[in-house]
Amino acid sequence: MGRRRPGVTELLSVTVTVADSVLAVNIDPSLASLRQGPGFLLSRVGTAVQAGFKDVLSGWGIRPLQFLLLVVLQSRPGSSQQDLCRALRIDSGNMVELIDALEGLGYVARATHAQDRRRRVVRITETGQAALTEMREAVADFDSQFLSPLNATERKQLVRLLGKLYGATGEARGEGYASVPPGR
Repeated sequence: MGRRRPGVTELLSVTVTVADSVLAVNIDPSLASLRQGPGFLLSRVGTAVQAGFKDVLSGWGIRPLQFLLLVVLQSRPGSSQQDLCRALRIDSGNMVELIDALEGLGYVARATHAQDRRRRVVRITETGQAALTEMREAVADFDSQFLSPLNATERKQLVRLLGKLYGATGEARGEGYASVPPGR
């Protein structure tokens, strides 16, 4: 699509801040307990993954929420903006901004609903479909490279455990981001 697609090695360079913080923990004995803390390690790995994911998507001029929006539109073509807000738990003002940017890139198009002229429906364009295919490939490449220290069994186990942890979050239960898992 003529977009700049950063190389995986280039993307993994964003982990330097994570590596530096872990290195500091390895060097300073007073911080050694952090190496045993899953919250610290998940936070550092999460930061690296988030930065790499953002970098991958920046090659197409979008952010992670816009990627999610394109994925949803691919499976739910012609969704109304209100339906998208509910499905993704995004405020309507934020949704307008996300869609405006995607529309400006030619990835989506808005139209008036055929039966209800007050409603706006959104569909992914051919350009958006092609870009999304490329993005999915780039994200898969990034995931594969990032997870390369793990074998196939470990990757499946990691995904299963992360899914279990995510399922216990307030976000997964529709309660917002800051909710504490049950039993606390």
